[in-house]
Amino acid sequence: MEQKIAPRYQRRIHYVDESIQKWLLVGLVVLEVALAAGLAWLMYARLSAVVEDNLYRIHMADTQPIATQLLHESARLLGIFVLVNAVALLLGDWLWRRYVQSILRAFRQMMAKTAALDFSVDSTLQRRHQLLDLTEQQRRMDRERLTAVRNRLTQLVAAQQAGDGAAVQQALNALDQVIPQGRAARPERRRAVR
Repeated sequence: MEQKIAPRYQRRIHYVDESIQKWLLVGLVVLEVALAAGLAWLMYARLSAVVEDNLYRIHMADTQPIATQLLHESARLLGIFVLVNAVALLLGDWLWRRYVQSILRAFRQMMAKTAALDFSVDSTLQRRHQLLDLTEQQRRMDRERLTAVRNRLTQLVAAQQAGDGAAVQQALNALDQVIPQGRAARPERRRAVR
């Protein structure tokens, strides 16, 4: 039997979207309460009708036992309850998947534009979400940073062509200020283990 090994970099934080999950949960609770109240009312009405029908047939020989009739009605009503619950859960699942896919579709479009170094503002985004807002904010910061890098490189090339050593050094210092620092920007080289 094959044993499944967890990936080394498996996600440990499970992210949730409280705004949609909260309303799905509220909707599910309201639906369950409404279904339970409806089931209780239907059971009362149907079972009362069964009891009422059998109340005056006590001495008739061809009648079905009341317990069988009560069980039949109860099973039918519980079946309807389970069916409506299943449909509600499938509908909720469909809505959730549709919502998540719409956000991921917009995110993928933004990432494709970023990969192509297209940092133009995307005005076609209709749905707003925190992930999309953060992505747009990061793209805006990248656009500003890359514009500054391009301007500093233009200054550096101009200083080199002019042959001005002080201007070249000043352009290099300015370029060093706009290039991100830190491990993510410039990963340290690992030393070979001897």
